[in-house]
Amino acid sequence: MKSKNLVTLFTVLLGISLTLTGTRAQQPEASPSPKKSPEAASAAATKTTAETGDYTALGSLEIGYRGLRVGGDVNKFRSDLNYKAGPRLFDSSLYVRANEGKGELFDSLLITSTGWGADPHGNVRFSVEKPKLYRFDGNYRRFKYFRFLNTIANPNWIFSPANFSVPPNPVTGEHGFNSSTQLGDFDLTLLPKNRLIRFNVGFSPESYSGPAFTNYHVGGNEFMLLSNLRSKANDYRLGADGTVGPIDFSFLQGFRRFRDDSFIDLGRTPGINLSPAVASFNSFLRNEPTRGSVNFTRFSLHTLVAKKLDITGRIIHSNTTSNSIFLESFSAINFNTRITGQLNPPNLLAGQYNITGNVERPSTLGDIGLTWLATDKLRISNSFKVERFEINGLGSFSDAFFATRAPATSSSFVVNGLPVNKVTKYRKYQNTFEGDYQFNDRYSMHLGYRYGSRRIEEQLSGFSLNSNAPVALVPEEITEQNHTHAFFAGFKARPVKTWTIFFDAERGTSDNVFSRIGNYNYTNLRAKSRYAPNRKLSFNVALITKNNANPSEIAGVSLQDFGVDVKSRIVTTSVDWAATSNVSFNAGYNYSFVDSDAVVDYFYNSVRHPLGHSLYFVRNNFFYLDTVARLSPRFSLFASYRINRDHGQGNRLADPTGAPGTLISSYPMNFQSPEARLAIKLHRRLDWNLGYQYYNYSESTLVGPRPQNYHAHLPYTSLRVYFGRKE
Repeated sequence: MKSKNLVTLFTVLLGISLTLTGTRAQQPEASPSPKKSPEAASAAATKTTAETGDYTALGSLEIGYRGLRVGGDVNKFRSDLNYKAGPRLFDSSLYVRANEGKGELFDSLLITSTGWGADPHGNVRFSVEKPKLYRFDGNYRRFKYFRFLNTIANPNWIFSPANFSVPPNPVTGEHGFNSSTQLGDFDLTLLPKNRLIRFNVGFSPESYSGPAFTNYHVGGNEFMLLSNLRSKANDYRLGADGTVGPIDFSFLQGFRRFRDDSFIDLGRTPGINLSPAVASFNSFLRNEPTRGSVNFTRFSLHTLVAKKLDITGRIIHSNTTSNSIFLESFSAINFNTRITGQLNPPNLLAGQYNITGNVERPSTLGDIGLTWLATDKLRISNSFKVERFEINGLGSFSDAFFATRAPATSSSFVVNGLPVNKVTKYRKYQNTFEGDYQFNDRYSMHLGYRYGSRRIEEQLSGFSLNSNAPVALVPEEITEQNHTHAFFAGFKARPVKTWTIFFDAERGTSDNVFSRIGNYNYTNLRAKSRYAPNRKLSFNVALITKNNANPSEIAGVSLQDFGVDVKSRIVTTSVDWAATSNVSFNAGYNYSFVDSDAVVDYFYNSVRHPLGHSLYFVRNNFFYLDTVARLSPRFSLFASYRINRDHGQGNRLADPTGAPGTLISSYPMNFQSPEARLAIKLHRRLDWNLGYQYYNYSESTLVGPRPQNYHAHLPYTSLRVYFGRKE
């Protein structure tokens, strides 16, 4: 469904709704009313109701236009914001409700829409119901994703011919996207107010498409390949909720079907290295059709026993299958096959890959939670969860290369149907025990413990698919098992009526399903304070700290190797002040701090650094200020200012040639965005908005081969039409 179709849908729904309300306006009888305060008069001035026929309608429709002028790196601007010049559908809404005793088709209808036109994302939502019979909810979203950056991996952050044979592509970099995603959710509930049973039917479509560049290293050269991305998925759901005696139940059965038909089809394609002595394609074709399905079932029960024991249980089972084929064929010159005994450059080569894959993943998740209301102040809870799944994958590999060299020398290499099978079995038990105690209406605390036990089994057999010869694998079976422990606690306090404090902490170990057998060792702290001396003024402060050490165990290698140590700190502050009934301010400052140290094994200038360090730094400062002012009964002003400044790695420099060697990455930059908007009331049913937004982005020369700086001017104007607004 295209975006223009959504605008049409919104217009049709709006027209139907207004048609259903009838054409004969019913004017209420005039009656004297008491004198209103300025605040009440202001509220009445923006009231948006109109009684027509059997229904009462209220809402507004805002349509406008945005201008755009960008100076500097346009691709970086589009990669960050992707705004365009053109018409826009701003925040618009329509609410229709039936008058008392009226409304044959529905009792209420709500439609909202925003972001269509020149915006990179938009959505439309609607909800229509007749509570005793049905409720129908729907939403549709569209996202436009653009990503073309002039970046390349370079630990020195400086381009030099000694390190790279060519600079990054100034248009696409090494990877690029210009894709669009459409998502929808549509749910129908029958008998929504029926306590005994309610029925649900749902449908969610999804599609993704667009061109993309991808980097491909093969044959002794680097190639930028233009891909055509195309994928679709549809979810279907049906279920029921209800009550049987003291037990509440919920059942849902779902079916997901997805497909991917992305492909690459190119003619003559030179590599990044344009030397005639290295590989280039005369033709290149790649198809990767994938078909898959997910069938899932969810069932849950809930009950309260003797008003003391709350019990909730749930089980979810799913079965996923995926069938794929990787087909690649090409003709090339001066292609290095890296196959011993085969003709290498100079040559003319025809090659083909055929890789099929079939995967099945049955999965079951069950949990049960018990909460005992021991006293009015003490609550004790325990939750137990078990998760099991199995991934059974079977692949088959075939390839063929046919090389010729003038005048008549030729060679060939063919591999057919090498199978490989891998099975992964995963099982995890987890139990969480927690107690909450409410001392009084101002003080409370909680304390808990979490335990987990995980077991992973892997079986591998068949042939090695990364070899240029049919090499049979030695069948292997690996079993790993570990346990996790975590303690957590927290409290809430209100020392005085105007001041509230929250705090909680957690320390322990956790695991990751697929990567790094070793557990995470972590310590997390959160604290928040809110002080509101009066209804017009409030102060908020929050702190989040996370220390996450992730030593890894890989095939018996020491836990000290390949580990990752991450420290993050986030501080947020804000002030809200309603200075007068016509003027308000909102301001804040946030600080984000990240230090990451990962042990990596890398090559630099053909020299191996087996215990190198990859460091990543964030030192981001963010400040914002918003103000809303009603200048007069007909003029309102909104103004804001936002700035992000990340100091990144500071004066630290990478040392990729050292022993053991250090790679450093960060993103030092400065991003500012002021905005101002004036709303002018032209008529009780019409507002005129004038606005201007400015973006200024600059980055340090450490970020890449050249700073991708830009500044952008975005003036805009719009008219908002109100349905039934009264003075």
